Amino acid sequence: MGQLVVLPHAAWLLSHLTEATSGTISKMNIQPENGLVKGLLRLLEGVVPSTLLLWALFALWAFRSAWWQRPLAPVSPPMHRVFVRYLGLVLLALAGMVVFAGVSNFKGRWILPLLCMAPLAAFSARPELQHHPRARRYTIAVATMAVILLVAAGIRPWFSGLRGEVDELNHPSIELADALRAAGYDGTSPIVASDHMLAGMLRVRFPDALVDACAPGEDEIPTCVADHLRRSVQRGQGLLLISRTDYVPSSWWDQAQARIAPRALQSIHLPFHMVRAGTPQAHYEYIWSPRGTQP
Repeated sequence: MGQLVVLPHAAWLLSHLTEATSGTISKMNIQPENGLVKGLLRLLEGVVPSTLLLWALFALWAFRSAWWQRPLAPVSPPMHRVFVRYLGLVLLALAGMVVFAGVSNFKGRWILPLLCMAPLAAFSARPELQHHPRARRYTIAVATMAVILLVAAGIRPWFSGLRGEVDELNHPSIELADALRAAGYDGTSPIVASDHMLAGMLRVRFPDALVDACAPGEDEIPTCVADHLRRSVQRGQGLLLISRTDYVPSSWWDQAQARIAPRALQSIHLPFHMVRAGTPQAHYEYIWSPRGTQP
């Protein structure tokens, strides 16, 4: 059953490897010549403060000196060796990315999935801690932090709005979809967005449409748009091009129409959600070409 769930995603990843990895690779800030020290420091920052530090503080607070008492045998010595070897291989691979590939930037959210089993490895070596009189404190601390993180993620749009810094979650996706339908979009023709966030937002609102992004720095925008136009004509469908002005530079449209017949841009202005009074509205620009009218 697990393979049935994973295989379609794996097949898509293998057939779209460049699109799936180009964004992350650009964020790694690869600097083969002078990024060694910076990369090692960022790796240390990503491993310790972002992933292990909080758990270690909770464990020390709950169990104190019990960590340094003579331990019992691991609950499962073979499994504990697997944990240790896994962690060693992961850390060696990350260090190799710095030394041999020049990666100089790591984000905690990249490393966290790789090291999330570190607490399990530690407790497998200290099975007696499950009967420690202060074990309940550790459980309460971890559960409390999980609730805090979930709540913080949920109220993120409100915090962004109060600060006057519009977040991606503040965009009015439902209203934008309604405005596009009112402008004539049929809900099934391909959509080409100027960035992945906008593409993902419209993919949710128009599940029957093929949605893609021709993003600056990742694609040759004129070729990307022209290819989508050609395929939409072959399928007998229309084509919707759309951008958001708070993220993509105005030059995107010059490139998007470089290999197609230029058409006048249409605009949609909508208020952001959960923002303070006086915040400028969201501004979207689009070109909708119904079936049979594409340039």
